[in-house]
Amino acid sequence: MITRQILVLAAISTAVATATAADLPIRKPGLWEITRNFGDPKIPSSVERVCMDAATDQLLYKLGAGVSQKLCSKVDISSTAGKVLIESQCQIGGSKSTTRSVTSMSGDSAYHTDVTIHYDPPMFGKNDVASTQDAKWIGSCPADMKPGDLVVEPSAMMPVPMKMNLNDMFKAGQ
Repeated sequence: MITRQILVLAAISTAVATATAADLPIRKPGLWEITRNFGDPKIPSSVERVCMDAATDQLLYKLGAGVSQKLCSKVDISSTAGKVLIESQCQIGGSKSTTRSVTSMSGDSAYHTDVTIHYDPPMFGKNDVASTQDAKWIGSCPADMKPGDLVVEPSAMMPVPMKMNLNDMFKAGQ
């Protein structure tokens, strides 16, 4: 169950990292590969594939906005010249998080995000966390994937692949 919660938070962070407003960049429909590096040698990078369509993209934006409204006292979003800057202050459990996310878009088919988070008091023994996310459009979704499907590739932390459908998960809760 904890692994599923981590995956859901990762999916939501994908949305928050790229934007929460309708006038910000939209990802090209098709298969996306997202590589996350957590800035800690003890935590291996993760790779996930998402079958994206316009409805899934909008759902992720809505989820990001909903999480922000519930947890954050401040969310500032600006977009200029292919870059999206998000700065937020949120309450996560007993810790206040101050986050800065800079996403550099490469058209509608790739992006790179740098995220820095400061926790006060520390969360899981850390005051500061830095991570990156690199996403690229691979092509059309394969026949065995439908829009919203998220597949997390095996890693040292999760030795078997995991597949879920974001649209099915979150539309049921709306």
